[in-house]
Amino acid sequence: MTGEAVVLAGHFTAQGVLNSGDRLTLWLQGTQAIAAVATTIGVLTALYVAVVREPRKAADARRRHEAQMDVIRHERRQRLAAQARKIVPSCLRTPMIGESWWTVRIDNTSKAATTILAVEVAAIDADGIQVRDGYRQVDNTAPVDEAFDRSIRAALSGSLGGGQLVQQRGGRLSPTLKRALQDAVVGHLATGWRRILPPNQHTAMAYTTTRPEYTLRVTIDYEDEAGYQWRRTDIGQPKRIDTDPD
Repeated sequence: MTGEAVVLAGHFTAQGVLNSGDRLTLWLQGTQAIAAVATTIGVLTALYVAVVREPRKAADARRRHEAQMDVIRHERRQRLAAQARKIVPSCLRTPMIGESWWTVRIDNTSKAATTILAVEVAAIDADGIQVRDGYRQVDNTAPVDEAFDRSIRAALSGSLGGGQLVQQRGGRLSPTLKRALQDAVVGHLATGWRRILPPNQHTAMAYTTTRPEYTLRVTIDYEDEAGYQWRRTDIGQPKRIDTDPD
């Protein structure tokens, strides 16, 4: 090989090495750029997950949980209110004894005992206004037989519409009249309310109004078996009065 050929061959060989080095450098630079881009994408993805997606998921989960808790609380309140409605206060006029006589009664129609915390009776005039000192509790000075006999005579004489309340067969008293008479006599003799009212039992007291046109209203505070406290006026809806309304 001539000298020129050797020199030329060396030139091309060096040029080839340089071209391969350039390509390697470019490839490394490209790889680094791709890695940098991938890292940036990874960081941005992590930021999106941390800042946007996870809080959004947490907020959605929190809303679902709160909605479920609202449903649970609502159902619980409904169950408690249904139980509370089984304690029924009432004011019944007892004309078999007198025009101004009333029997105030509290019935426990539930399957659990309840505790009577307070009973408030009020006299109401024809305009719906409460009348101070418009009623009084009846004392128990009359003997039992006298009170009962007077009630029976008044009922049979028609002061309660006796023709409808007394059964025709054998002249026996109807269940409705029997209950009214029993409440009137028991209420007449009672001097205080029963504090513990067992299931399917009642407590009653007798009152009179100062004027025949007045009516009575009764408000009771009571505690159910679970310890929740309620207030109810006549047959209105019971309302929670303890410190935890939920």
